[in-house]
Amino acid sequence: MILAAINFAGTSWWAVALLVAVVLGPLAWFALKPAEPNRGALAVGLSLRGLGIGLLLLTLLDPQWVVTRAKRGANVVAILADNGRGLEITEIGAASSRASQLQAALTTPATPWLENLRNEFQTRSYIFDHDVRRVSEFSVLDFQGDRSDLGRALTQLRERLASEPLAGVILLTDGNATDLGSDGGMAADFPPIFPVVVGSPGAVRDVRVTRADLRQTAFDDAPVTLRAAVASTGMASQSTQLSVRSLDTSSGEVPAVRSVELTGDTTETEATFEWRPSGEGIQFYTLQADLSPETAVTEATTLNNHRYVMVDRGRPTYRILYVGGRPNWEFKFLNRALSRDPQLDLVGLIRLARREPKFEFRGRAGESNNPLFRGFDRDTDAAPRYDEAVLTRVNTRDEDELRAGFPRTAEELFSYDALILDDVEAEFFNASQQMLLRRFAAERGGGLLVLGGVDALENGGYQDSPLAAALPVYLDRSVAQRPRGELRWNLTREGWLEPWTRIRANAADERDRLDAMSPFLITNALASTKPGATVLATVTDQDGRDFPALSAQRFGVGRVATLTVGDLWRWGMKDAAANEDLSRFWRQLARWLVTDVPGRVDLKISAGGEPGAMKIQVVARDESYRPLDLANAQLKISRMTSPNSATPSIVASFETVTFNAEPEVDGPGRYGAEFTARQPGGYRVEAEVSDRTGKLIGRDSAGWVHDPLAAEFASLEPNLALLQSLAAQTGGEVTRLNDSVGLNALVEKLVRAPVPITETRSLPLWHNGVVFLLVLGCFLAEWAWRRWKGLP
Repeated sequence: MILAAINFAGTSWWAVALLVAVVLGPLAWFALKPAEPNRGALAVGLSLRGLGIGLLLLTLLDPQWVVTRAKRGANVVAILADNGRGLEITEIGAASSRASQLQAALTTPATPWLENLRNEFQTRSYIFDHDVRRVSEFSVLDFQGDRSDLGRALTQLRERLASEPLAGVILLTDGNATDLGSDGGMAADFPPIFPVVVGSPGAVRDVRVTRADLRQTAFDDAPVTLRAAVASTGMASQSTQLSVRSLDTSSGEVPAVRSVELTGDTTETEATFEWRPSGEGIQFYTLQADLSPETAVTEATTLNNHRYVMVDRGRPTYRILYVGGRPNWEFKFLNRALSRDPQLDLVGLIRLARREPKFEFRGRAGESNNPLFRGFDRDTDAAPRYDEAVLTRVNTRDEDELRAGFPRTAEELFSYDALILDDVEAEFFNASQQMLLRRFAAERGGGLLVLGGVDALENGGYQDSPLAAALPVYLDRSVAQRPRGELRWNLTREGWLEPWTRIRANAADERDRLDAMSPFLITNALASTKPGATVLATVTDQDGRDFPALSAQRFGVGRVATLTVGDLWRWGMKDAAANEDLSRFWRQLARWLVTDVPGRVDLKISAGGEPGAMKIQVVARDESYRPLDLANAQLKISRMTSPNSATPSIVASFETVTFNAEPEVDGPGRYGAEFTARQPGGYRVEAEVSDRTGKLIGRDSAGWVHDPLAAEFASLEPNLALLQSLAAQTGGEVTRLNDSVGLNALVEKLVRAPVPITETRSLPLWHNGVVFLLVLGCFLAEWAWRRWKGLP
C-alpha cells in the first residue's frame, strides 16, 4: 500500500508562527493562573488552550495532505474468468450453478464493484480454459472448456500485457487448475493476483474415479491388472458399482462388476480387476463408477465417474528362429509350448548330421550325396552333399524359407524377431554369419537366447567369435571346480522382481514350486557374468555352490540372454502340472525375447507442447534395418468414444482422419506429424509405409487416451490452498464471489496499491472543516473546564 504524507506549503511563515507562539504561550498561562494554586486544573486548561492556539498557528504553514494513488484510467487491470466445465456444478440448496453465478456477477448491469473498477482502471476481459482468450464481454462464457489450465493462462496473460501498465489480475475461478500444483509456483515479480473464489466448500455430493492404473505384461498367461480407486464427497457409506467396459465388442470378455462401499471424504476405496483380453493390437476400455440403483442421493455431476484405459496387445505375430545343433527334447517342449500362443511363430532349423570331410567319405562310387538320404524319393540335386550338414526345417512359412540353411544375409536373418541357439557350436556358422548374429541384437534390436549344452557356450568355441561380446557371461573364465551332483533351480533377487521368470502369482506359492521342482544334471559352468549383465536365476549343486543359470543384458538396441542348463526338459517330466509350468516358462521367456523388438515400421508417440497435442514419429527401415529415405508414411487416426452406458454392448462410433507424415531433419528414415485431440476418447493411430515405388514396407499401430475431464473434475471443492498461495506469492488477496463488501474493498486496495502509473494529490488541511472544528472544540472544552474548576 502507498502511504499518505503531510507537507507544509507555507514554510515562509515559520518565523511568524514561532513568534506568535512565544508571545501567546506566557499570556495564556498568566490568564489561567488562579488565585490559589491548582496545578492539575491549570495544566488541563492550559493544554486545551495551547492545542487550539497550536492548530491555528499550524494553518499558517499551509499543511497539505499528500496522497499517492493509481492514476485514474492509466493502469490496466485484467479480469480473468474461468470457462471450464468444472463450474457447471450446482451446490446443495443453490438455485443456480456456479457457472450461472459467475456469469451473472460479470454481466449484470450496474454491478457496483465492476463500475468502480472501470472508473479507476482500464479493464481487459479474458476467459480461459485450455488457453486464454480476450473477449469484449463476459456473456460469451459458455463453460464448455474441457481444461482449466490456469498456469498457462496466467503466463500467456503476462506475455500479452508485457508492454502494458498492468496493475493486477482479478481471477474468478474455483481454483481447480489442471496444470498447477498446490503451491502455484508463480514468479515473485508477477503482478498482484486477486482471486475471487467461485463456490463454497462442502456444498456438493459426488462420486469420482481418482485412479485407473493399468498393468500389463507381454506374457500370454498373465492377465491385465487394473487397479481402480474411487473417492466421494458427502457420500460416505453409500454403495457404488465399478465396471470395466470394452469400447469394442470384438475385444472379448470383460471382468465382472464390483460393488464397493464408499468411505470418508478424504480416503479412497480401491478395487482390482483382472482379465485376459483377446486379440492383438490397441484396445480401449472404460472404468465406470455408478451409484447403486437403491441409492436415493443425486450426484453433482457424472462426468468424473469414468476413466479411459488402453491395452496394447502387440503385433499379430512374432517370428522366432530356433537353431539346434542336434535333435533333442528341448525343441519338442519349446515347440509345443509356443504353439499354444497365437502370436508366437516358431521356425526350427535342426541339424540331423554333421558334415564329413571329403577325405573321410566312404560312400558308393560316384555318389556325392549324403548316404543318410539313400533310399528316399528325394531330388538328388536338393539333397545335402556328404560334406554338408544335414538340416531339417520345421514350421517354415513356405518351401523356400531356410532352404539354403542358416541365413547368410541381413535381409533374411533380420526378418525374424528373436533367435534361439541350442547346443550348436561356433563352427556351424561362417565368419559373416557370426557377425550377423552380433548385428542381429546390436543393430536390428532382436532378442537372442543361447541355450546350454555339450557344444554350446564355452564348449562350442565361441570365446573368440564376434558373438562372445554380445553374451552376458564370460566364456574364457573357467570355474575352479565343476558342479557336482544334482542342480537346484533358484531365483535371484532380480529374478524375483521380473514377472517373466516367475510362474506363480505370489511369493509363497513360487517358493513351494521351486522346492518341488525337479533337479537338473547338466549345465555349462561359467565363472562370472559381465558388469552390465543381470543374473536372474542360478543353479546350486550338492556342495551349495551357485552357478549362473539365466543371465541377460542389453546389447546395442537388442537384448541377449544365456540359459546354461542343458536338460531343462527334465522340469516337465515330473507330472502334468510341472509340464504346464515348463510350457509357461518357455512362453514367458519367448515373450520377453520379442518384447519391444522393433519392426521395419516403428511408430512412436509422445506428448506435444500444447494441451491434447501428440507428436507422432514413424521410423522406417529397409530389409537390412537401415534407415529408409524417400518413403511415404500415411497415418490414419481413429477416435473411439464411450458407448451408451445403458447399452454397453453397442460398438462405439469412430471418427477417422488420414494424412501423411513429413520427413524429419533429425535423422534419416524418420517421418513426423503432430495431432491435437479436442474430444475425449481413445485414439488409435495406424502407420502404413511404402517405398518410392509404392511397395508396402510395413504397418504399425499405437494409441493413447485423451481424457481431459478426468483432471477438470478431479475435485469439486474450491481449491482455496492454491488461490491463497497465488495471492500470497504476488501480493494479492483472496475474496469470495458472494462477498460484495469484499469486492468493493478489493477495488480500493487496487487503487491504493503500488501500480505502474501513479498520481499525487495534495489537499490543504486548513481548507478542511475538520481542522476548524478541532480548534473550536479545544477552546470550548477549555472554557467548560474553567467554569467547572472555578478558574478565572
